[in-house]
Amino acid sequence: MLPDFETMIRVAVTEVRDADIQRGIDLHHRTDEEFHRSPTFLAFCGHTLDELTGAGVRRGTARAVGHIGSEMFLDGWLAREQAHIDAYLAALELEVEGLLGWQDDGHAFAKLHARLTLWGAPRDYAEPSFVLARLTDALRRRPALALLADQSAQVAEFLPSLQVMVEHDAPELLNELRDTLGFGD
Repeated sequence: MLPDFETMIRVAVTEVRDADIQRGIDLHHRTDEEFHRSPTFLAFCGHTLDELTGAGVRRGTARAVGHIGSEMFLDGWLAREQAHIDAYLAALELEVEGLLGWQDDGHAFAKLHARLTLWGAPRDYAEPSFVLARLTDALRRRPALALLADQSAQVAEFLPSLQVMVEHDAPELLNELRDTLGFGD
């Protein structure tokens, strides 16, 4: 999860002093690459782009909603399984002090880590209203992608259908990833 955490806090890891953590980072990047090329994920994004631009939402915003919204709903779907929750929480419990170098000496990561530990499993990602709020917050710093106030209603109305699509097709997406990453069943 470290590459995602770097993005969230906008602070880079400058050094990894543990081979297992480095392997995890490498797997994360490989998984992301395959995930973003998977037919199912591309279908989520294409459907969202078509529906939202048809409803008058800017193209950049629609693309961002398709991409990020699909990932959030997938996290919400995964958080329904106790085994996934246990794995996520166990990963948060790993002691990484001294194993990573950060641009800011780890201050931003420590704050994020404390917040995520307190929050627990990301079950809220199964709620379209929560996903809308997170999308609005995540995109506000990117003017070309930001969710404009006059387009928020269209996105809010669309998100439940994206959630249904993601939840329906999530097993297929996971199978695609297993196959392309060589993990099989």
